[in-house]
Amino acid sequence: MVDFFTGIQPLEPGESDPARLAERVRELDASEAIDRVLVGYSSIWPHNHATAPYMLAMTEKFSPIVAHRPGVMAPTAAARYFATLDVLARGRLAINVVVGGSDKDLHRESDDTPKSERYERAIEYLDLVRRTWTEPSSFDHEGRFYTAGGVKILTRPVQGQVPIFMGGESDAAVDFGARHADLYMLWGEPFAGTEERIARVRAAADGYARPMDFSLSLRLFLGETEDDAWAKARAVEQQIAAAQGGHAFLRSSATDNSIGRQRALALTDEELHDTCFWTGLTKLLGGFANSQALVGTEEQVLDTLGTYHDLGIGTFLVTTGAEAGWDPALEDFLLRAKKEL
Repeated sequence: MVDFFTGIQPLEPGESDPARLAERVRELDASEAIDRVLVGYSSIWPHNHATAPYMLAMTEKFSPIVAHRPGVMAPTAAARYFATLDVLARGRLAINVVVGGSDKDLHRESDDTPKSERYERAIEYLDLVRRTWTEPSSFDHEGRFYTAGGVKILTRPVQGQVPIFMGGESDAAVDFGARHADLYMLWGEPFAGTEERIARVRAAADGYARPMDFSLSLRLFLGETEDDAWAKARAVEQQIAAAQGGHAFLRSSATDNSIGRQRALALTDEELHDTCFWTGLTKLLGGFANSQALVGTEEQVLDTLGTYHDLGIGTFLVTTGAEAGWDPALEDFLLRAKKEL
């Protein structure tokens, strides 16, 4: 059995009418295939602290993964915010902790912490968040990055703690995830690289006596034949290429110096890996995290997902199209995959 996540970009640049968002969210709420929806974070995007409650209020099953960046909110305030939101959401909430690879994007929000210290700060941040959620009595904290006194909250997460998802490729990111991640989120890679990354993170988690689950992010292009699938993929490739130089599609910032981005771009030396792993969009989008794709018939893609599942991937974050969004046309395929994997 596998889980499937997808992503949503709640508002388009300059959009002022939420009607389209409401339609898309209700569509996702009705899906039987999608288990959670990632609501991403950037200093220039609409704030997900506003969009996530809006989407939760109009749905019954919609379960957001709210991306959160340490450094823009004090950890005790974050613990209180997410605990409150989780109660209002009846336990549907998860958090994707994003430490940040672009100095420029962090500086927009007055965060000038050097990259060498961000994961050290994030460890203390989540130590304090988790303690705030679980400590029965008020407590004081004095650390390298944060000081707080008399910490206590009256509303706690439904299950005691909100699930924490995160990813990253550096040694510091792996150590951070080994300490705190309930689910380690991997960017799409061919089989060999995925197997190596799983083994590396599991070894680190074993050092803290913690189990670890994994997700893999992939953009899917399915067709009745291989030619049909490749026609869809090439059409999206042409659409994105025609928009180069604009802001029509999400892409990695040139200032993103993360190891994950470097690793993704290294894959583009070859366009096709394994049976149907395609890097054409990764190159166009500058190593964007959800640009690696699978292209093929349902049988080919299902077989590929099965191999990843055998390697240890229990969750897939799937999108499609130029916008890396959800398409209801994937519903039947994902329901089949849930039964067969």
